[in-house]
Amino acid sequence: MRRALLPALLLVATAWAQPAPTRARSVRSAVAFNDQIVRILQRHCQTCHRPGDIAPFPLLNYQDAVSHARQIKTETRSRRMPPWKPVTGHGEFLDENRLTQSEIDLIAGWADSGTPEGNPRDLPQPIQFADQWALGTPDLVLEPDTDFTVPAEGHDVYRCFSVPTRLFQSRWVAGFDVRPGNRSAVHHVLAYPDPLGLSVLKRDGAGPGYSCFGGPGVPTDSVLGGWAPGMRPRMFPDDTGIRLTPFGRVVIQVHYHATGSPQTDRTRIGVYFAPRPASHEIIYVPLFQPRLAIPPGAERHEVTASLSIPRLVDGAKAIFIVPHMHLLGREIRVDATYPDGARRPLIYIDDWDFDWQAFYFYREAVPLPAGTRLDLKAVYDNSAANPRNPFNPPREVGWGEQSTDEMCLVIIGMILD
Repeated sequence: MRRALLPALLLVATAWAQPAPTRARSVRSAVAFNDQIVRILQRHCQTCHRPGDIAPFPLLNYQDAVSHARQIKTETRSRRMPPWKPVTGHGEFLDENRLTQSEIDLIAGWADSGTPEGNPRDLPQPIQFADQWALGTPDLVLEPDTDFTVPAEGHDVYRCFSVPTRLFQSRWVAGFDVRPGNRSAVHHVLAYPDPLGLSVLKRDGAGPGYSCFGGPGVPTDSVLGGWAPGMRPRMFPDDTGIRLTPFGRVVIQVHYHATGSPQTDRTRIGVYFAPRPASHEIIYVPLFQPRLAIPPGAERHEVTASLSIPRLVDGAKAIFIVPHMHLLGREIRVDATYPDGARRPLIYIDDWDFDWQAFYFYREAVPLPAGTRLDLKAVYDNSAANPRNPFNPPREVGWGEQSTDEMCLVIIGMILD
């Protein structure tokens, strides 16, 4: 009896063991665009991968995705996409956009199993993107009177446009959105309050606005907002803001670069007002090192800078941070050292991308008590092996406003208790 039972038990065990790989294959092949993949794209990709935005192609439907399936698999597996730059553990930020390993595996399984479309009934509702303004219709739109023509060739152009706010009372700005009129020619945008309205006197007659290098060329005590490739708009934290005074103006500074053919642009800024005065005014604090001399051939040239919170400043808190370098930048890091010696990392980007910069808002305001020291370290690659190096052969690069120059700069948005 036992001899007859043993083969039977082995047969049953074999029968149970065989379907496991089959089930695994069926689960993998069951990954379909209309169910799993499109939901991942909606959560992580479509904000940029849609017509008129920064990404080079849309990912709104099956036809969009299937033609780039292998590329999507490669870019997500390497974690180059979505391009979330801060290293984990160096600051906790809002809107963190990282794929989980299970999401990466789903994309790979879909690409490897023939990119099945799936059942149309499984499709979620498409995201309804705003035609123009991601944060909704602005309370105030600021733009030059006419288009500006960017020369086809030559050096970068810095153009400032003086725009009236037409405000008859002070208003607190709770958020902003920048809409470059021509993304191919616009490198970055900064907007400055001009409370005295002096920028209207600086127009030079060479088209709208006036030539400007560095700042707006008029007295200002703040920065209203800015844009660089990769930046997404968002509102300031509750009960914080930037004050615009009555009868003032705003200077929109646009950095243009030549594309090889004449380009026209009219960049606009959408302003969102707070319903009541803010209790905390946002202060922009720069941490930077202007003495740059990056030698040719250097693969890892380090630059440092430090700034201490003055003893007279009480209750400072950081609410966002904005690192900035140019084409030679590779790494940038900021740490806070408290008066008791404890260190707190504020941000660390170990794979700098000139085409993907952002305002990084902290999940919770970071305390910076009086006596805290802020330390900045940046690393540059000025070797011929750097594919982004604008010079061949490499040459010494210093601080400057041109794309081919460099910067070592971090802006920290602070509030005071």
